[in-house]
Amino acid sequence: IATATHRGQIIFKDALAQQLCEQGAPTESPLRPNLVELHGKHVVLRDDFDSNLQAELDPSIWSECSNCDVGEQCGVLMHGRALTFCEPFGERRLTTVALNTSTASVLQFALGSGSCRFSYSDPGITVSYSLISTTNTSDDWITLGQIRAPTNSSTVVHLLALPESSKADAVRLRWSQEAPHGPEGYESCWGLDNVLLVNAAHRVPLLEDNLDPLDTGNWLFFPGATVKVHPVFI
Repeated sequence: IATATHRGQIIFKDALAQQLCEQGAPTESPLRPNLVELHGKHVVLRDDFDSNLQAELDPSIWSECSNCDVGEQCGVLMHGRALTFCEPFGERRLTTVALNTSTASVLQFALGSGSCRFSYSDPGITVSYSLISTTNTSDDWITLGQIRAPTNSSTVVHLLALPESSKADAVRLRWSQEAPHGPEGYESCWGLDNVLLVNAAHRVPLLEDNLDPLDTGNWLFFPGATVKVHPVFI
């Protein structure tokens, strides 16, 4: 039995009300839109490492990954799974497929050690790009940015502006860590999450979204958030 009023006016009184989502009844899990995207209207590349249900790298985006794992080995960096490098020996490297970066502007990614061990002495991480053409098929990599390996448990979001020399029809991006200095290998683990390459070709002057359904073209990522359907009463 329920009674409802609005600003002093009785809408209904002593009416039988039933909650559609009853206690103990099965409910749908919160919605998580698929954020993996390649050569979209607003992003050239986007991966949150959560959208692949098999917890694997998407081969349409990534061409190579050496000594890496997708999961929560180092806890949560931004949201859910991340791509982590924890092997003490061997190459640590992640490479994209060839991308059309002609209208790309900024590369964004989150990097950190999470709950894993960090180090003050491990070598740095290099972000680089390689141009692919009929006359250049070699592995000539040009440095885009140098990042210090994590020295604490914080996750840092990095922004790297793409120079004009990196904008072409076929460009690969790569994250790689220099070889360890001593025979004991790397001391630390580190991971990547929420990798994004912004497409500046279509700038939106106005953002409007009622979240029903959520438009992934309006939002880059939303770590920690879910889209829920609220219970309905009749």
